[in-house]
Amino acid sequence: TLIVYFSHSGNTEAVAQQIADITGGTLAEIQRAEPYTNVNTEGEEELSNNARPEITVNIDSIDNYQTIFVGYPIWWDEAPMVIDTFLESYDFTGKTLVPFCTSASDDIDNSLHIFHELAPQATIAEALTANDETDIAPWLQRLGYR
Repeated sequence: TLIVYFSHSGNTEAVAQQIADITGGTLAEIQRAEPYTNVNTEGEEELSNNARPEITVNIDSIDNYQTIFVGYPIWWDEAPMVIDTFLESYDFTGKTLVPFCTSASDDIDNSLHIFHELAPQATIAEALTANDETDIAPWLQRLGYR
């Protein structure tokens, strides 16, 4: 199990760590190759332009993992464009992707289309808006983790 995440403020990173603690999975952080100087302006511009910012992520081999959790904050009711870059960078055929997010107001539903569009050969598992940490363990139990 791999837990890949992008976290600008640390909230998504904290959830990713909890998932790793429960599942025993490997953590890998997605970073924008050029850090944001003004996340509001740059993040919104990327979304408006359907941009694919260059990213870095330390994964030895995606082939070593069958289940891949993908975590991100919700920005303007969508996943940050670095997640699109990540999904387009690997072949997820036969793998299970498990989306999770953190958000101040929106839930994950509007952002899920990218998984179906950019990783159509993957199985997309039940997603979670992880704003309440007490939701994480029951969600993982439903996914088969104890």
